[in-house]
Amino acid sequence: MELLAKSGFVGYVILLLSIVTLGVFLERVFSLNRFYRKVKKHGFKPEIRKIIESVGTQSIEVIENLLSIKGSMIIADCERGVGFIRLASSIAPLLGLLGTVIGMIEAFHNVAGSGYSVNPAQLANGIWTALLTTAEGLCVAIPAYFGYFYLTNLIEKIELALKEDMEEVLIEVYGDRVQKEKR
Repeated sequence: MELLAKSGFVGYVILLLSIVTLGVFLERVFSLNRFYRKVKKHGFKPEIRKIIESVGTQSIEVIENLLSIKGSMIIADCERGVGFIRLASSIAPLLGLLGTVIGMIEAFHNVAGSGYSVNPAQLANGIWTALLTTAEGLCVAIPAYFGYFYLTNLIEKIELALKEDMEEVLIEVYGDRVQKEKR
């Protein structure tokens, strides 16, 4: 806590950002992993068949559009919160840089207020703040960046499974008509 107090207001903002980012990340990891296990076990085929059956004798284009909309909704739900993690990985180092600038301003202000006689102790507090906030910003940004790529990789796996199941069901239901119309 002493280090956090020395990093000043920016340090508290970085701490708050790290707590929120961790919470969002953990929620997304648990939700997406649970959903991915369900997808691996059951796939999307039953849901896709229900959509096709519900529209009756519509053209393949209409059905593909409906499936595309449904797929977009599923992926959008998966991506919920992931953008915030990416934002946190970008903002945290900037907050650290802001703390660095504030710390250096403080250090030079202390020196200027003492008649320009340089006392290392006067510089130390400002430099201490500068280095702490830089480190804190990086300590939030680096894991957030890795977390973002972990989650996007998981979402890509879900999206691939969704596309494969859509293609397979369309071919099962409509046979060669699907492939002929795509050419």
